[in-house]
Amino acid sequence: MLETYIYSVLGNVTFLTYHLILESLSIIISFTSFILTYYTYQKNNRLRLLVYSAVFFITGWLDFFHTMGYNGMPVFFTNSSIPKATTFWIIGRLIFAMGLLVAGLVPYNYKTRLSRSYFLWGSIIVSVLISYVVTVHLDSFPPLFIEGQGLTELKINLEYFILVIFAIASILYIRDYHLTRDRVFMLVAAGLIVSVFAEAAFTVYKSVYDTYNMLGHIYKVLGLYLISRGIFIYNLDKPYVELSNAKKKIKLYAENLEKIVERRTSEVHKINAKMIEDLEYAKKIQESMLPAKELNIYSTQFVSEYIPCERLSGDFYGIYVIDEENLGMYIADVAGHGVSAAMMTVVADRIIKPTGAQERAVNALAPHKTLGHFYREFNKSEFPIEMHVVMFHAIFNTKSRLLSYCSGGINVLPILVRKSGEIVTLSESTGFPICRFGDFYTPEYKKADIQMEKGDRVIFYTDGLVENFKNSTLIEQKDLIRILLANRDKDLKVLSQGILNEIKQIASGSEYDDDITYFIMEA
Repeated sequence: MLETYIYSVLGNVTFLTYHLILESLSIIISFTSFILTYYTYQKNNRLRLLVYSAVFFITGWLDFFHTMGYNGMPVFFTNSSIPKATTFWIIGRLIFAMGLLVAGLVPYNYKTRLSRSYFLWGSIIVSVLISYVVTVHLDSFPPLFIEGQGLTELKINLEYFILVIFAIASILYIRDYHLTRDRVFMLVAAGLIVSVFAEAAFTVYKSVYDTYNMLGHIYKVLGLYLISRGIFIYNLDKPYVELSNAKKKIKLYAENLEKIVERRTSEVHKINAKMIEDLEYAKKIQESMLPAKELNIYSTQFVSEYIPCERLSGDFYGIYVIDEENLGMYIADVAGHGVSAAMMTVVADRIIKPTGAQERAVNALAPHKTLGHFYREFNKSEFPIEMHVVMFHAIFNTKSRLLSYCSGGINVLPILVRKSGEIVTLSESTGFPICRFGDFYTPEYKKADIQMEKGDRVIFYTDGLVENFKNSTLIEQKDLIRILLANRDKDLKVLSQGILNEIKQIASGSEYDDDITYFIMEA
């Protein structure tokens, strides 16, 4: 409508200046998007990111050669010319459009174990090959623009083909939005639609220096920015926002867990499903709940080690202050591994540690009552029938050095190493595993007491430390006792390191069959 008023052919120097600025922006955006997608893939293994990385690398490379080969630019390998720049342009836009279409066809959450280096080297080879062929054998390509006549029919048809590909790709990303309700997909779709207008502008220019050509480049940069912005938000910005929200939810659960579970059971299931995709984040959250590896509370020393066989562990333990004289401690093993077992550790931690004043007065100094309370609460839940927990709970009086303890079906009992070298297994307490048997059986948990002296040590551990490992024993109990005795006069850190060295020597770099967890207390 306004062509007669605004159309003009710009001077060579003026157009080349604006063209260099716009194309430089495109190249920077393309290579920045390549770096983002290439290195983010290592974190979440989404196949779509590999496609993006290849597309942006090749596009950035060809845009650079297009810019340097534009008519009026200095010699770059060969003389700059309209055919050279136009050929690089059309090949680059074809690859960009087809690449985004292929990426859109890949499910947004589809993951793969493909090596990203294959895509990097493939992109480099393709880019170098295209650059060589166009630069050295330009005469082999059909003309796309003829001075004095304008665009050829082939060039116009190719631009329309690219335009249609962009439009189809935008529909795919709009589909992703309807599936996820995530607005970043609409941002990518908007960028593709702007790219449609860019290609439309490139079908009507009459001179490589005219207004339509300039408008097409502006649309191109804007569309590329919107696409890259959507990819950036989804793959880099969004995970940190989700992590922050997860931390807030965990804090809310800790303050009033039972009320939240009753009111938001369905939401917990949804969050659990999301955590499967974010195992690395969940691992950090789970580890943040564990005590520090080295503790000194009221002259009682602790050292601990936690080695999950997967990203998330079913082992957990706790060391906490009850009052000025008593310390509570427990170690437990949830059946299975992964997200379900990890979530159980969160629930168990909140049940075991007394929170209310009345509950603290009744159960705090009675480990058998705590386990009984845990058993009853567990049976009120809707946990899967096959899920169960074995654990060992103890209370240590720092003044009298009396250790009261109770077993909740633990299959490996703690070992007491006296300063004199005497070995005592804490086997006087028996108990039933924490499981969904409440309708059929009510177990009786009985505690036991043992007097400790200053310098005596107790190791609490799960079966991962001594169970079968690749058809052989990881650490036999006699070897564990040997290490405990050999280091009984040394610092706790030295003792723990001795156990770790034994594990590493036997494992020899292989993966562990089970979670390995232990902590050592010195009176």
